Amino acid sequence: MPMLRQRPYAGKGATDPFVRLRRRALALGVAAMLAATAQAQDAGAPADPVELDKVVVSGIRGSVFRAQDIKREADTFVDSVTALDIGALPDRSVTETLSRIPGVTIDRFLSVGDPEHFSAEGSGVAVRGLTQVRSELNGRDSFSASGGRALSFQDVPSELMAGVDVYKNQKADMIEGGLGGTVDLRTFMPLDFDGSRFGLSFSVNRGDFAERVKPSASMLFSNRWDTDHGEFGILVDVAHSELATRTDGLFVRPFFDNANSDLDGDGGADPVWLPRGADWRTLEYERERQGAYVALQWRPNERLDLSATAFQSRYNELWFEDAIFVQNDPRLVALDASQPYRLDGSVFVSGRLRADGDIPMGTDIRASHRRSRTSDYSFSAKWRMSDRTELSTDLQFIKATTRALDSTVALGLNVPWIDVDLGGGVPAIGVDRDFVADPASYYWAFTMDHRDDNEAEEVAWRADLRHSFERGAIEAVKFGVRVTDRDADNIDTGYDWQPVIQPWMQWWALPGDQPLPGLDLGPGATLDLVNLATFPDFYRGDANIPGAFLAPRLATALGFPGSYQAIHAAADPYYLCCYAGTYAPRDTSDPQWGNVQRERTYAAYAMLEFGFEQAPVSGNVGVRVVRTENSADGYLVYPSEAYAPYLGNGESDPVHASNSYTDVLPSVNVKWEPLQDVVVRFAASRAIARPSFNELQAFQILSVAPRDGVTVPDDGSTLPLEDIELSSDTYGNPYLTPMKADQFDLSLEWYFAPDRGGMAWINVFRKDVRDYFRRQSLLEPYRGADGNTYQYLVTRPVNVGSARIQGAEVGWNQFFDFLPAPFDGLGMSANYTYIDSSTRIPDDPSVLPIDTDGALLGDLPADGLSKNAYNVALFYEKGPWQVRFAYNWRSQYLLSVGANGYNGEDGGVAWKLPVYSDAFGQLDGSIFYRVSDHVQIGLEMNNLNNAEQRTIMQQGVAGSRVTSWYVNDRRYAATLRLSF
Repeated sequence: MPMLRQRPYAGKGATDPFVRLRRRALALGVAAMLAATAQAQDAGAPADPVELDKVVVSGIRGSVFRAQDIKREADTFVDSVTALDIGALPDRSVTETLSRIPGVTIDRFLSVGDPEHFSAEGSGVAVRGLTQVRSELNGRDSFSASGGRALSFQDVPSELMAGVDVYKNQKADMIEGGLGGTVDLRTFMPLDFDGSRFGLSFSVNRGDFAERVKPSASMLFSNRWDTDHGEFGILVDVAHSELATRTDGLFVRPFFDNANSDLDGDGGADPVWLPRGADWRTLEYERERQGAYVALQWRPNERLDLSATAFQSRYNELWFEDAIFVQNDPRLVALDASQPYRLDGSVFVSGRLRADGDIPMGTDIRASHRRSRTSDYSFSAKWRMSDRTELSTDLQFIKATTRALDSTVALGLNVPWIDVDLGGGVPAIGVDRDFVADPASYYWAFTMDHRDDNEAEEVAWRADLRHSFERGAIEAVKFGVRVTDRDADNIDTGYDWQPVIQPWMQWWALPGDQPLPGLDLGPGATLDLVNLATFPDFYRGDANIPGAFLAPRLATALGFPGSYQAIHAAADPYYLCCYAGTYAPRDTSDPQWGNVQRERTYAAYAMLEFGFEQAPVSGNVGVRVVRTENSADGYLVYPSEAYAPYLGNGESDPVHASNSYTDVLPSVNVKWEPLQDVVVRFAASRAIARPSFNELQAFQILSVAPRDGVTVPDDGSTLPLEDIELSSDTYGNPYLTPMKADQFDLSLEWYFAPDRGGMAWINVFRKDVRDYFRRQSLLEPYRGADGNTYQYLVTRPVNVGSARIQGAEVGWNQFFDFLPAPFDGLGMSANYTYIDSSTRIPDDPSVLPIDTDGALLGDLPADGLSKNAYNVALFYEKGPWQVRFAYNWRSQYLLSVGANGYNGEDGGVAWKLPVYSDAFGQLDGSIFYRVSDHVQIGLEMNNLNNAEQRTIMQQGVAGSRVTSWYVNDRRYAATLRLSF
């Protein structure tokens, strides 16, 4: 059987971490030889020779050993997950794999800051509580065209990966940009293997909730040849993966202090905190992920290595949901005292909610379709100029594209009442079933689309020179340079909500003396475009919700823009004024939706590697200097109001903004081995994280509005300056500079049983972060149409404030070979992370958390940061069996402030509620059986504990309470692996 050749670890200049793996293989080989000799002697026959180089430590044990060697031999702080078997990372996605690493957490939502859409595979990755994480592929840049700088890890086929390394501190020769850390995805290279290698993996996976079967497959072929012109190798790796899941969710909306309920029957208003109502929805999720990787290596002689790689990842994601939601005015909600109800003090627990009139509700179909692609082409050369001098160079071109449509079409209905019971955990909801089953109760409510069309390209070149010394404390010096040129062109139309039929249109845009127009508006908007949403087996039968509702079909949402235009055109004849013929989708060529940027970086570093013969101390010290030059093109849009013509008439001025800055990034890493198999490490460095390209957008709209109490004149006259408010609200600032962190690590590692995967460690860390990106409001001057200068209150992101993040990571790995059979195949891995933070960031009124009654909600923790997280994995590997069960848990953390559904303006109060993710833990597992040296079959399982994800909204008098509940599939994949 071909052997996996153990090559020196290619990550970040580390020395060979496979020495101990070779020793283990040798030890196992010697043991095998002695056993064979003993058996032969017992049989009275000569011993057959044993080929030691054919002994390979593979499977779970081999992967643990390899990750342990990487950690031990690395010259900074590194944690890894590896796969010696092709397509055998221990999870179905790279994001899930990352969550197994100490200090790394993931969001279980489709996008960061959206608490209303759960994700089975997770999304955002944070290292030590910071989302500013640098992503790499084989030590080079890698990113998705999503307006940010990092790779969407869920886009990458895990089947192509040989391992995932997370760097938690810096060295001078590492590329800058990871404030939390650096995630490097590693692939195989053809000269990793002796001779040819062929591997095939095929899976069929099924979610027990979605009840759909989807395939996954990967194939790797590698071969090498010794020719007259040197060693040559080629590797081809392709992967295709599909997934279908279902999520059911329930929601309780924010509470309001309303004084319109007569509870004691005296005819007066009795104040009580009431929710707007409750929602529920079913989300179906489908994704298709494809990847291809080709690597060529040529070693013409012992001094020269050449390689070229091409990598492409494609991601096609579609999710759609049937949602039932309340869209009522929360200030009009009242508790019906004629029906049973329950209060906790003055806070609603259960009862029937009514309003001044009916309660407007909505049913929608929302579909989000995203396609993304990342292509990476690179060439590298390594020249051993002498026995002690090596020159390497690397040239890379990467291109990423993302195109997405988020489309919602909604119906409306005005129900007479809604029953809500929050006393039993998951809310129970009731409405008049006959009313919601009647098509005459519905009307076409609104449409809403959001489109992205992003493209980014980068060319990067680097060169590194390393010279080692034969003796002395200075082992080597290393110098390098790196240059990048990156262009990003992002189009984001925002959410374009457009009404079709709304109750508030009556008596002016629609007749008020007759019912709202129904579902048969005419061609383009008829009953044929809707279906009955029945919500079968909702929440696995553990939630009480009403029966079927009418809702638009999926094709209606995906039919944008034609379906939108047809619906709005069908409604035109019913309008009295204002809306007929006005609908048009946003023009993506309009400059206000665009964001064009260019960035160049120039970096140079010097690093010294040291070691002392008289003391087991080694390490490196160096400095990296990087200059960044940014430019952004956009527009400044002036006001256009008849009552303030002196400010402008809506004209747009082109804006070209440029910015540059230089960062000096020192670093030191020290490794001390005071005892055999004991390692003490220390690292200190400075790191930066540049703003995302979304945050660097150069587009700004100047706005004007009359002050409170001022009436806009209807005779065409103007308002004086003292009667108006000038403002500008933007989420981009092309003059932002990077966030910075001074970071420190200290660890103690004990490899107490290195030949049995036995190690324990504790790592304490601290990050002093400054120049946070936070929105602030400042007065800025802009010239008006009359030539005068006017002061606008501009709210935009700026560099402000600081934070301290500190904590500890504790871990332990071991295989229990000393136990009696059959328990000697057991092994265990466990790690725990504690993180604490304190911030000193000036509060801006535009982002402060405010309750629905206007009360401030106080200080908030850093977003995305869980104080506690842990992983526990139990292994069993003996004979042909490989069994693994792993549990991953993280504590509560802040998701967002004022997310959709948790913000609004009522009664003059602009309220914004914090929403937290509740603590969440998930159990996954796998069972594999090796039929032969070439065939392995298995079952992979996710979410075995049927974990329930909850979110919590923070309020004052009403209290912090669960605001949403989600359940998702248990997923099972039957897998076949072949290797030759």
